[in-house]
Amino acid sequence: MAYGKLKVDTITYDNSGSDVDVSVSALAGAGSVAPLASPTFTGTVTIPAGASIADIGTTIQPYDADTAKRDTANTFTGTNVFSGAFGVTNIDCIGRFAVSAEAVSALDIDLSQSNYFTKTINGNSTFTFSNPSNSGVATSFTLELTHTSGTVTWPASVKFPADTAPTLTTGKTHLFIFVTDDGGTRYRGAALADYVN
Repeated sequence: MAYGKLKVDTITYDNSGSDVDVSVSALAGAGSVAPLASPTFTGTVTIPAGASIADIGTTIQPYDADTAKRDTANTFTGTNVFSGAFGVTNIDCIGRFAVSAEAVSALDIDLSQSNYFTKTINGNSTFTFSNPSNSGVATSFTLELTHTSGTVTWPASVKFPADTAPTLTTGKTHLFIFVTDDGGTRYRGAALADYVN
């Protein structure tokens, strides 16, 4: 086998029957030709018009830490809203759907914070409800009320069965369930009263 050097300015190759000349100087720059295995690109990488990369996510891994090429866990906060505008009409949960129990510091139940609230009262208390969903969208929530003493006054928009708020025994815990579908103009309420603490 012979070894040596070949000195040329141009290389000609056969491209399906047509000769194509390529200047050797175009190939000679350091790093100007990317290796086939694990290439490193610099500058702006462009793809010819009409071309597609069908292997993204299979043979070419998208830029993320998920080297196993699978969906990663996501955490959504109160600022994430899913609607038909995003193609989401139903959300099916496999396993439990957990929501934090929100301890109410004052007497306003802010429905943008949770749908399960806890509150202990030690005297006469007048509740208010804020930030329900818009009319036409149902908002429901539960209030776990520990009632040490005092009377409870509900918003005028709350309607209980027979239009009568339940009588509560002091020193007990009570569960109230409320729902509105008209933006908070009317809440329908029900109670499971007098649990032993």
